[in-house]
Amino acid sequence: MLKNILLIIICFAGFLQAETPQKSSKPTVCAPCDEPLPGTALWHYMKGIEELIGVKTNAYLANEHFKRAADMNYPPAIKALADSYYSGDGIDEDKKQALVLYIRASDLGDGAAQFNAGVILLRGYAGESNIVLGYYYLCLATMNEGLDEMAQDAAIYRDEAAKMLAPEQLQDIYRKLVNNPATNPSKSFTKPALTPNLASVDQHPEKPLTLSNGNQEPN
Repeated sequence: MLKNILLIIICFAGFLQAETPQKSSKPTVCAPCDEPLPGTALWHYMKGIEELIGVKTNAYLANEHFKRAADMNYPPAIKALADSYYSGDGIDEDKKQALVLYIRASDLGDGAAQFNAGVILLRGYAGESNIVLGYYYLCLATMNEGLDEMAQDAAIYRDEAAKMLAPEQLQDIYRKLVNNPATNPSKSFTKPALTPNLASVDQHPEKPLTLSNGNQEPN
């Protein structure tokens, strides 16, 4: 009888232990910002924007949020982090790293990143110029519906790059652009890679790269 009672007690104790929720060993705050971890890229991106445009700005903390959102493959955050690396705002200036991040955001469909990557590659602002790759990303930018007015500037740079490429190179780039998931081409798109407007280059004065505003909310 006593053995049966002890067996029942042991089984009941095991049942209670199984039903007791185990505490997670994962951190519940975001170091070093000491904020709760919501687990969303958009939340970190918006917190980063708040740190940049608030009354008391903190570019370092903004970049920490951008890094966490970038780790979740959130294109606007990757592009915002690239802006910081390019300008040295709250982080050590590193234009090569900025280009790597712009290209990464470009391949995820961010139009502003496509524009910046294209101009940097065309002009060689991060090292040696790469006309072919620059032209490719500028074409993506002109085809991206989310780029709005900046697409016109992208088209000017694209046409300038086209003058430096052979017809075979243009054909090869266009083949890579067809059905590219990194862009959402407009209905009026008609092969700009094959019919560049060369005259537009002379009508547009040379100007330095103007990075798009990293403080804008994503479309």
